Amino acid sequence: MDIATKANITLSVLSFLLCVISIVTSIKTLRQNNKMIENATRPYISIYGQTINCNGNQHFYLVVKNSGASPATITNFSYSPDLSQSLETKNTSRNFLDDLSKCTIPPGQSRICKLTYEKVPEEVVFDVTYHSSEKTYSEKNIINLRAATSMLTAKCGKSSNKKKAISSNIHVISYTLQEMLQKKL
Repeated sequence: MDIATKANITLSVLSFLLCVISIVTSIKTLRQNNKMIENATRPYISIYGQTINCNGNQHFYLVVKNSGASPATITNFSYSPDLSQSLETKNTSRNFLDDLSKCTIPPGQSRICKLTYEKVPEEVVFDVTYHSSEKTYSEKNIINLRAATSMLTAKCGKSSNKKKAISSNIHVISYTLQEMLQKKL
């Protein structure tokens, strides 16, 4: 075998190896891009506690929010310990938290349920299963709902003359609008 034949065989083998390496790299890049696109467009269900202070009265809410970029259809929403005793709504046989396992939450939207702050346990375990299109996501979270929900924030515009009804109503509206801006609800 002469030198030209050996060089051609060597170049052919190297070309074949380079082609295989290029194909493997392309497949890995495509898979990584697919994961990045899925993570950027999937729903993300977040659960947290939130207080709203309207006119000096604290109201505590459980918030279930879709922080993702596509709708989330919740198929299972379970929690432990039982929060039914914490529900603010009395005299009803309906458990509003159980209804979450049947709903779809659009991107950026949330579902809220008013709870009695004092009756909410320190830690709650949430098991949530939801889907978007054909992909299903399942998460188990241990959440302290009461953590950092009663942070002090200053409000302005409180009237010193509480006897006038108009001034009082404007104060309530001002206070509520400030709270909404702070919470961005």
